[in-house]
Amino acid sequence: MHEHDTHHAAPAARQAGAGPDAPGARGTDARELARATRQRFEELQRARQPFDSIWEEVAEHMGPAYAGFSGEPGHPRRRREDLVDSTARRAANIFAAGMLAGASSPSQRWFALGLEDRDLAASPRVRAWLQEAEDRLYAALERCGYYPQQVLGYHQSGLFGWQCLFVDEDPAVPDAGIRFRALPLHEVYIDENHLGEVDTVLRRFRLTPRQAAARWGEERLSPALRRALGPGRGAGRPVEFLHAVTPVRSGGGARRPGLAWRSVYMELGDGHVLSVGGYAELPYVVARAHRLPGTAYSYSPGTEALADAKMINEMKRLILEAGQLAVAPPYLVPDDGFVGRFSFEPRAMNYYRRAEGNSLADFGPLSVGGDPRFSLEMLAATRQDINEAFFVDLFLAVSQRVRNGGTPTALEVAELASERMFLLGPLLVNQQRENFQRLFDRLFRLMSRRGELPPAPPEAAGHGLRVDYVSPLMLAQRESQARSVLRTYAEIAPIVAVAPQVLDLFRHDENVRRVMEQRGFPQTGVRPAAEVEALRQGRELEALARGLGAAGIPGAGPAPGAGEAG
Repeated sequence: MHEHDTHHAAPAARQAGAGPDAPGARGTDARELARATRQRFEELQRARQPFDSIWEEVAEHMGPAYAGFSGEPGHPRRRREDLVDSTARRAANIFAAGMLAGASSPSQRWFALGLEDRDLAASPRVRAWLQEAEDRLYAALERCGYYPQQVLGYHQSGLFGWQCLFVDEDPAVPDAGIRFRALPLHEVYIDENHLGEVDTVLRRFRLTPRQAAARWGEERLSPALRRALGPGRGAGRPVEFLHAVTPVRSGGGARRPGLAWRSVYMELGDGHVLSVGGYAELPYVVARAHRLPGTAYSYSPGTEALADAKMINEMKRLILEAGQLAVAPPYLVPDDGFVGRFSFEPRAMNYYRRAEGNSLADFGPLSVGGDPRFSLEMLAATRQDINEAFFVDLFLAVSQRVRNGGTPTALEVAELASERMFLLGPLLVNQQRENFQRLFDRLFRLMSRRGELPPAPPEAAGHGLRVDYVSPLMLAQRESQARSVLRTYAEIAPIVAVAPQVLDLFRHDENVRRVMEQRGFPQTGVRPAAEVEALRQGRELEALARGLGAAGIPGAGPAPGAGEAG
């Protein structure tokens, strides 16, 4: 299997030459395709340009490994010498780790499969199928390296407000399985459709000619790249490539059946098209933290904390300079006149003219004034502002609970920092809608085509699959519903004591099921509605038989097996 999912296309698409990782178009078609692809790239490049300088500053102060938006990417460990404060970098790291542990932890179950038809999903055979499919999805995420890549995605989401996860099969090793990769965002350009959904992704990346030949085959490369493969010709010098994934549409604006997205790989320099293919689903999973109107991009905790990060860095630098001057101040030394410029550097010697005779009192430190302690309170307040922007207090409260004894429940998470959970809500909702839903749609379909999921029972065919998110952070967002149910029952208890008939207003089974769902109660521990009904009917028959027997009616007695169900 190859990177382009074109082997799932309709026959018409195959006849059109859109085979798996198919060679690029030739002649006039190739030139027109390259021109249109480059034009689309330039449009998206201009649309992203206003954000690039801001993101570059965020990267410099909080994540140097992700720099490259407005310049050449540097070494991940290279830092500016004037950046002396690491508060924002630590806060971004805590945000990424907290999101992984709280929303998609590798150490606990954080999603559950179900069907839109809840009664059907409760049947034993369908429930067994859902459980097996769920277990295989968990195994695939672990085996294929999803979690290390997702934490990088969370890190970039905290810094820049969005993330891009590439979900596909390995094109070079057909049997290697599915792969996940969190892409550096300076490579990625996006656009959205009329519904505000990301449907276009272009990626500019670099490969050496040797790597390109291994990826596509030497025969597909341009003549210039093939020449570069020769000895001493620069086979190790990186070259820019472009991958464009855009929606496939017919003349009337609707998507063609089969392939929903077209995929084009080309050399960005000379526009040589390497391959043309397609995907059944968008392989780039793009999630935005806080959507901005009028653009496909987002703002982030990082952009919100940038001003504070710059200020606290400057404050800390000044405090360090003040400390140096306090420990090693410049000195005043009498002389016939000043020699050179006056220096305020530590241990500097400044010579000055004396009108009368010199004494030992003339030799001493220069008082520069100021007290470095005056800004410590402001420094602490600014550090707190940065930590609040990245929800550090919430994530550390959750991790502290884990260190003290185990996995916190949704109720405990909600109670640890209810205000912070309220503010975290929009980010979690977007993660659920744009990240997890697209991830599972892509992963489920890929695994189904590869034969890695169990066949669905006939009764489940045609029914929509539902994914419930049962991680502590996700459940804590819905905890208010469960608490509302429980609080209402507690508050009406005095009324029920004098008027029991008011309980007829409530659907008790549905309310209890809702509370169990909000608390992450396992599906396998809940009886289906039909089974509950049969159990209750059996109890009623048993009670009726006992009543008839007590009345002396011959032959009356408990029905065989009455009251026994599951």
